[in-house]
Amino acid sequence: MHVKLDKEDIYNILKNLSNVFKNEKDLLNDLDSKIGDGDHGLSMSRGFDAINKYLVKHSDLNISDILIQGGMQFNEVTGSTIGILIFSAMRAAGLAIKNKESIDIKDLKFMLEEAVKAIMKRGKASVGQKTMLDSLVPSLKYLKESQKNNMKKDEISIVKQMVEKAYKGVESTKQMESTIGRAKWFKNRSVGVIDPGAYSSYLIIKTIGDYIIKKN
Repeated sequence: MHVKLDKEDIYNILKNLSNVFKNEKDLLNDLDSKIGDGDHGLSMSRGFDAINKYLVKHSDLNISDILIQGGMQFNEVTGSTIGILIFSAMRAAGLAIKNKESIDIKDLKFMLEEAVKAIMKRGKASVGQKTMLDSLVPSLKYLKESQKNNMKKDEISIVKQMVEKAYKGVESTKQMESTIGRAKWFKNRSVGVIDPGAYSSYLIIKTIGDYIIKKN
């Protein structure tokens, strides 16, 4: 089965993300309280809520502008590092599929690739530093390998594995020491704790994956 998402699907995925982060807000705040300010869940929830409030009033956007404008709304209400990173990622993903009316699994790979590049550039971070990249990059690597090796799997199976790779990436952050951003101030107590940014990125990948699987 093939992946195909149009603009209505993107609207629906963002609506689902708003609900997901409302439900996960307290858990994310708790994780963040151990290595940061304890407000990561609130920022994620506010950000995606702002996106959806904006999209309700702007139903005529194409896929690219949904992501770019949505990222701007996220950044405006959070006013934090995560706001800048999410905006950068969404803008990069939107520009990657400029003028497209629908996106397929190759587009998803390209969008994720550009989003990761933007996060690395803005956050000056890399894999292994206990950040959101530690769940995003394993998913991206799997998508790249699946296309490079022309894996004989249906695309829904690839999406399921993409989500699984993101989760394993989250789990890997337990053994990492925070070395970047505000979390590095708490590096002595960061080992043994899941990184909230990595977990949020996993939730984004999972929500997209769950939507694709349910649709097909």
